[in-house]
Amino acid sequence: MTGGSSAPPSPPWVTLPGIAFQGCGTFLLPWVVGFVAALFFEVSEVVETRTAMTTLAVVVLFPVLLVQSLGLILKTRRDLAFWRARGELGVLRFLDIVHDHLRVVTLRGYTLLFLGCALVIAALAAQWAQFGLMATLALLIFYAVTGWTVFVSTFLVRRFDRVGRGQARLTRQVLPAVVVAGETVEEVFNFAKVPIPWGYLLIVEDPNPARLRTESRYVVGAEARDRTEIRGRLRATPRGHYRLGPARLWYQDVLGITRISVSTPLDAELKVLPRMKPVEISEAPRSHQQSPDILVRPHRQPTDDWFRFREYSSGDDIRRIHWGLSMKAGAMFVRQPETREIKTEQVVLVLDTFVPRGRGPDATLGGDEIMDGLVECWLGIAKRLVEHGDRVTLVAALPPHLGGGATAPPVGIETLPIRAGEHAKQLDMGSRAAWQSQHDLAAMLEEIGPGTHGIVVSGRFVAPPALKPGQSITWLLLDPAQALGPPDPHWIGQITGTTPLAILSWVFRLPHTAGAEENAAWPRIRDTVAGMRLWNARKSLRQDAHARAGAVQKALALRGDRVYRIDRTPTRVRLVGL
Repeated sequence: MTGGSSAPPSPPWVTLPGIAFQGCGTFLLPWVVGFVAALFFEVSEVVETRTAMTTLAVVVLFPVLLVQSLGLILKTRRDLAFWRARGELGVLRFLDIVHDHLRVVTLRGYTLLFLGCALVIAALAAQWAQFGLMATLALLIFYAVTGWTVFVSTFLVRRFDRVGRGQARLTRQVLPAVVVAGETVEEVFNFAKVPIPWGYLLIVEDPNPARLRTESRYVVGAEARDRTEIRGRLRATPRGHYRLGPARLWYQDVLGITRISVSTPLDAELKVLPRMKPVEISEAPRSHQQSPDILVRPHRQPTDDWFRFREYSSGDDIRRIHWGLSMKAGAMFVRQPETREIKTEQVVLVLDTFVPRGRGPDATLGGDEIMDGLVECWLGIAKRLVEHGDRVTLVAALPPHLGGGATAPPVGIETLPIRAGEHAKQLDMGSRAAWQSQHDLAAMLEEIGPGTHGIVVSGRFVAPPALKPGQSITWLLLDPAQALGPPDPHWIGQITGTTPLAILSWVFRLPHTAGAEENAAWPRIRDTVAGMRLWNARKSLRQDAHARAGAVQKALALRGDRVYRIDRTPTRVRLVGL
């Protein structure tokens, strides 16, 4: 559903090497470096120390490795139970959980480890004792901090499991939990009696759904041992039903060498309702069908529309008598509107959310922007029809509500006859609307029976299926290219800026606060690559939309169906007949 799913697990080509290196490679790396260096350099002067080095490794390194294995079992149990209850525990999720809890060493810690190994090689190559001393100090600091972190984390899990019971609390919520698109929303973390070891900070991280454009990252110190509250504002609140979390919690030492992953179900839900816009019809479409157009209604009073004239018949509305023409012709003539009288009272309003599997819009590529425009028109035209006295039934294939876990039903066709006081149900359906590949229009059009007119709100990339004989359909088409708006600025300009001063400042400024790990080269490269991929994906979607523009309209024109084009403005939706 729109922005609702949890963050996907890391791919196996990331987790499997990470598990192998984090689990054993960290402890074997110095031995591997020493063995390889011994093959190329003179090491006779240090061979006599191998007994002491072996004893040190047995006493220090292997106990740390065993404690890490024990801590891994204790720390993963809670995560495995959480994802199993939600029905999302698979092989990839299992590997991702193990990788998270084994990933103790940070980028700064690995820098210290590799520096120590490099100094080992330099000491053997140059036969300088100073390099050997520096290497020993670097490795000693690294393994001392790593060993202490692994040791503390094993016993810290027991204390952290008590969070949520008694006075110890760690909660997450969004305020308010239900809003209209564009309104302000804050996420709130409450900490009370949370155990934080001496020399460590508690870090809360969550990428959040991409449409919210907000990455949660908070750092808490010793104040969490008492009671504290942290608030952060979401940068965007577009229409959708979102599941935030579960957030990842880390204990990081003050040197930034290691961090401990702990488990807690820090998740929250946010429902953003679509903003209702009035719908206006600028002109009726040209069609050879003789059935009435449900969207074009006659006026009860004389209007300024174009008129035809005919002789007066008994029972005609005397308010439509054209007195001037009648005086000239010597007979009574009445004005007749070109639009037909509407007789249909039952209207089925269908939201077309179908897209072929493997083709078309995707949430991360801008497809949700197209769906936003469809939902605005869908709900807006429903309100207009109800105000005109029609009985309207909303039909859409929608994903289930959040929180269903393994028992949640698949995407199903939902119907809602609009009644007084059910405005909230309409908005709820609009917030859950998302692209799906299970139900095409043929299944939803089954709701259109004798004496019922169907209106389909669509932004299709492919031609619609054939209709059953006798079905009367009015199409409201949104051009996907128009819904996506103007092309995005080039990804380089989005990162560095477009002016020479902005580019110059990007070279020297830090994107995050001083001391943050995100300022390092690798995180900045990773964010740059992610931005480039997103820009290329949206560009491809826009090109596909332009290439298919008009194809669906032409297919409908051959059938002779009535077709309106949806034009969106910041304040309203316009329907233009084609």
